[in-house]
Amino acid sequence: MKIKYFTTIVYSSLFLLLSACASNEVMLAPNTQAGDQLEPRYLVGKWCDNRELTSTANSQAGHSAVLNLDNKFWKFKESGRWEDSGTGWMYAEFGEWQLQGRDTVILNPLRGNPTSYQARFQNSGVDLILQDQKGQFLVLSRCD
Repeated sequence: MKIKYFTTIVYSSLFLLLSACASNEVMLAPNTQAGDQLEPRYLVGKWCDNRELTSTANSQAGHSAVLNLDNKFWKFKESGRWEDSGTGWMYAEFGEWQLQGRDTVILNPLRGNPTSYQARFQNSGVDLILQDQKGQFLVLSRCD
């Protein structure tokens, strides 16, 4: 009898764990250029800093290559919530995000001032290119 209850608990726990790890389908964006209309659903999902592409984009724009990026994992939720993780596993509330106008993404952290970026997508929505008002780039890649 004890084995039956134990087995039931183990299988229930595994089911809950697997269902918690399952991620929603993400909407991959088409390749876009500055000024193209973006849909909020394109940004929903998990994103990772891409140091190499960020460095390349900044170098090509004549800026110093940003190589000192912390390894960050961002989750943009449909509700407009923005979560952050240093491990890619445990996420914590970090602030809010929103798409404004055609291609402007506003990132509003819980602490600090909001930052606006001009956004575009490359590689069929795998890479999100964010350019700030100073012309510097941050490139996020999907890490789902």
